[in-house]
Amino acid sequence: MPLNAITDDFFQLGPRRGQPGLDRARERIGASLREYGFAGLTGLRTRADVLESAHLLLGELRVHRDSGPDGLTVVRDLGEVAHRAGFGGFGREELLPHTDGTQVAEPARLVLLACQAGARSGGESILVDGSAVLRELASAHPDALTALTQPRAAYFGGTAGHFAPVLRQIGDGRWQIRLRLDPELARFSPDAEPHLPTLRDTVRRHLRTVLLRPGQALLIDNSRTLHGRAAFTGERLMLRALGTPHPRLRLLPGFAAALDARCSHGTEQPCA
Repeated sequence: MPLNAITDDFFQLGPRRGQPGLDRARERIGASLREYGFAGLTGLRTRADVLESAHLLLGELRVHRDSGPDGLTVVRDLGEVAHRAGFGGFGREELLPHTDGTQVAEPARLVLLACQAGARSGGESILVDGSAVLRELASAHPDALTALTQPRAAYFGGTAGHFAPVLRQIGDGRWQIRLRLDPELARFSPDAEPHLPTLRDTVRRHLRTVLLRPGQALLIDNSRTLHGRAAFTGERLMLRALGTPHPRLRLLPGFAAALDARCSHGTEQPCA
C-alpha cells in the first residue's frame, strides 16, 4: 500500500455489529495491519462514529490521563499546555515519530486516530515502519542494533517511567519497537547513546506522510509503526482511541522479521 495512494485503500466498516459484512471488513483491516502496520478507515465523521468503530475494532478502550470517560481523547492545539513534558501532542508543532505509551509496562497495541477537522496547512500524519527500521539496522548497523536491544537500552517517562529496549525480540522471529526521541521523555544508556544519530537517520529514511481528510482515520499497530505529526496552522481536530485488537483482526504479538544467522553477531538477528 503506497502511502501516496492511501486514499484508494481506506476501508469502510459499513454494516454495523451483528449485520452481514462486518467480519469481512474486520478481516480486511486485519490483513492491512499485518502487511503494512496500519489500516486506513473512512466514514468516521462524528464522535459517535469514532466511538462505535473503536469498539468494533479495539473492543475495550484504554482510559488514561488524557482521555474522556469513554476512552476517546480530543487532540487539538491547547496553547501553552503543549510546552509541558508529555503534552506535545496538544500543540501545533511537529510531533516526532513515536510509540504511544512508552512509559508504561504494556503500551496499547492499537491506536485509532480519526480526523474531525483538517488543518489550514500542514498537519500530515507521519508513519514509520518499525520493521523497515529493524531490517536496515540489522543489515547496515549491527552494533547499533545490539545496543538498542539491551533490556535497559532506554528509560521512557518521568519518575514513574519504564526501562525497555528500543527493539525487543519476543520469540518465534517476532519483534516489538518502543521509541520516543523527545529529550524530556527519553533517556538512553551509555551503550545506546552513541547510536542515536544512526537511529534518527534510519527513522527519517523510512518516514512517510498521510494527509487525513475529515471522516478518515488511521488504525495503527503501536508495536510496529511509529506515528507523529507535521506542524500545522488552523484548527486541526483529531479523536484518538487506544486499545487491544478485536480477535477477528487476527494479530499475533509484535511483527515478523526474517532471521538469518549470518547477521547474528553473537545473537540471532534479522537480515534484510
